[in-house]
Amino acid sequence: MAILYPIRAAAKLTGISLDTLRAWERRYQAVTPERGRRGRLYSDADIRRLLLLKEAVENGYAIGQVASLSDSLLKDSLGGPGLPPAGRARKALLAGSASEILEPVLNAVESFDYTEANQQIGRLAVLLSARDFVHQVALPLMQAVGDGWHEGKLCVAQEHMATAVLRNVLGSLAYMKSSSDHASRILFATPADELHEFGILAAAILAAGSGLGIIYLGPNLPSEEILVAAKRCSPKAVVLGVARDNPTSQVLQEVRSVARELPPTVELWVGGRNPQGVIGNAANGRVIAVKDFETLEKHFYRLGGQL
Repeated sequence: MAILYPIRAAAKLTGISLDTLRAWERRYQAVTPERGRRGRLYSDADIRRLLLLKEAVENGYAIGQVASLSDSLLKDSLGGPGLPPAGRARKALLAGSASEILEPVLNAVESFDYTEANQQIGRLAVLLSARDFVHQVALPLMQAVGDGWHEGKLCVAQEHMATAVLRNVLGSLAYMKSSSDHASRILFATPADELHEFGILAAAILAAGSGLGIIYLGPNLPSEEILVAAKRCSPKAVVLGVARDNPTSQVLQEVRSVARELPPTVELWVGGRNPQGVIGNAANGRVIAVKDFETLEKHFYRLGGQL
């Protein structure tokens, strides 16, 4: 019969205070102990996980960064039973070139090894800030996957895999870091006939990392659906990504339809390679062209995002 420990015993075994233990469970669902007549009951697996999380925090990680990681990712992907100090690991990682940082991820994508790709991306997301992750990992990964597709080295399925692992990062960040203040939420999508979502994924990761709330709708969405979501959720801004230099007439029509019908209290930002060409004279200049991620970040901070 498995041994179960009451909360005071769990606190003593792990060296984590009762208040901290309760906070980790309530805010981050770090563990999910059983419930008995006399309160929480912790298994040996719960104790081992709490010890791993405690070690991570003692080495410089925020509990919000690591609470959602699996035990295997905590142990294996971050250096075995003992996690390296966060500052030293982050510094060593950033000292490498983009190709060195991405090599394990790209190898996994090329091999169709989703589990490995997900673990490698998860490791990088934990070690880096959201901003560093976007600039050092997400954007170079987008470029590398695009180049690989054009050169015939990667197929569409591998591009979809890379996108999927980035969506996992976005989901974790949105859960751990984004604000519950509905007034500071931002909606992300690409219009109908625009299938590439790397750009809005990276933008949404930046927004979540800065503490803004996000509504992520994904790619290829008709203007009517974007407008329904915007009117129901009342975001501060809608961000539409258009990757192509010369977007189709349908994309242009969809963007301009959103510009015409969007409530006046909601800003519309259009990003991509040629945002001004997409916008044209839409909505008498009410639409904002976002030419790069630096410009995007300035708008996030204007709406209350944090560095």
